[in-house]
Amino acid sequence: MPRRLVVPMENQKAFAFLDKATDAPMALSQLVDTFEEMCRIPVEGEDTLLFETVTDNFTGIELFFFTLIRQYPNPAGGFFHLHMDVIYEPNEANQHFSCSVSQKETEEGFFDFIRRSPAYLSAQNERIIKVSVYLDEV
Repeated sequence: MPRRLVVPMENQKAFAFLDKATDAPMALSQLVDTFEEMCRIPVEGEDTLLFETVTDNFTGIELFFFTLIRQYPNPAGGFFHLHMDVIYEPNEANQHFSCSVSQKETEEGFFDFIRRSPAYLSAQNERIIKVSVYLDEV
């Protein structure tokens, strides 16, 4: 049986906002804007933002994942990761992108870095298969 996450109420607001805001179909630019807006919602503890891209078969089918993560402390220990996975069919352009970058590694603004990244520039005009918003504990 899956373990139920106990998330402080303040931190649930960020998840609820992102989950609801990404219900309607939207372009990658709008999704990144929405994630950036969600990051303005306070959470308990200091957060860190992560940007990851990979082509993998996590789901049993090879797909390209363009992922934004907001990491913040779990009062019980460890961290919560609030994910927004933007999922695409792999293609010649995106199958070679693989990165994992923390906001602490960027010299410019984190979201400016994302919007200038080769993965973003390549994916922004591609058809999105699915957007998945979820919270996990690490």
